[in-house]
Amino acid sequence: MKLLSTLIKSFNVNMDLLKKITIPIIFCSLEPRLIKLIDECKYQKLSLNLELSKTLLKKEIHNRTQFVTDEVMEIVNSKHGPIFLIDYEMLFDPRYQIDVIKLFCELSRKTQIIVKWCGTFEDNHLIFATPDYSDYHSYNINNYQIICVN
Repeated sequence: MKLLSTLIKSFNVNMDLLKKITIPIIFCSLEPRLIKLIDECKYQKLSLNLELSKTLLKKEIHNRTQFVTDEVMEIVNSKHGPIFLIDYEMLFDPRYQIDVIKLFCELSRKTQIIVKWCGTFEDNHLIFATPDYSDYHSYNINNYQIICVN
C-alpha cells in the first residue's frame, strides 16, 4: 500500500498548516521565517538526545535497547502541547533498530510533531549519514504519511 506523503516548499508553510496538522512535518531546512512561525504556534523545542540518554542511563546496559521506543513515547507524552523535535540523532543507532520516521508518525497520533531533519533530502529520500557509517538510513518519503518541507 502506497502512503500519501506530501512534499511542499517552505514558502507554502503557514500558521494554519502548523496548527492543524495531524501527521509529522519534517523540515529539511529552517529559514528564519519558519522558526518565527514555529515559535508563534507555541511548539515546544524538545532536545530528545539529552532526555533520552538520561532515562536510558537508569536502565541496565544490556536492556537499554528494548526500552528506547517506549521511553521516547513517554518523554514526548510528558510534554503538553505541540512538539518541535530537535537533537534526536541517537535514535539512528543501529543497536536500537528503529524506523525513525515511523516513530515520528506514531508520536504524531498523540500530539502535533514537527521535526528539524538532521540529514539531507534527495530524490524523495530523507537520508541520515552516509553509506560508510553503521547508522546510515535512507527513508523513501512515499512509504510514510508525512509532510516533508524542502
